[in-house]
Amino acid sequence: MFKYDLPTAVPTLHNLKKIIEDFLNESITLDSIEKIKIQSDFEIEVREIFKNYQTSSHVYDLDFQYKKLIQIVNDIRQLNLVVDNEIPEWLENELETVFRKIRNILLVLEIESN
Repeated sequence: MFKYDLPTAVPTLHNLKKIIEDFLNESITLDSIEKIKIQSDFEIEVREIFKNYQTSSHVYDLDFQYKKLIQIVNDIRQLNLVVDNEIPEWLENELETVFRKIRNILLVLEIESN
C-alpha cells in the first residue's frame, strides 16, 4: 500500500535530499547547524512525510534519525561545544553519520515510490 501512497511525496524527498547534500558539502559549523531547527524547511519536510506516509517502517526510521539529529544539535548548543564557530571533529563525524543515514532512508523511500 505504501508504494501507492508515496509518489506524491517524491518532491518532498527531493527537497530533503537537497538540504542534506548542501549540509554535507559545507564545513559543519555552528552557523550550518542552525539550519537544522524547529520549523526549518528540513523539519517541515520530515513532518509532512511522517504525517502522510506512516505505512512504511522507513518513514519511522526517518523520524527517528531526525530526532537524533535534533538531539545532537541541542547538545551542541547546551554544552557549548563550539569553539570559533567550529564544532569538534568527533561531533562533526556524528552529524555526518546521521545525515548519511537520513539520505540513505530517503533513497529507499524514493525507490519504494516507483
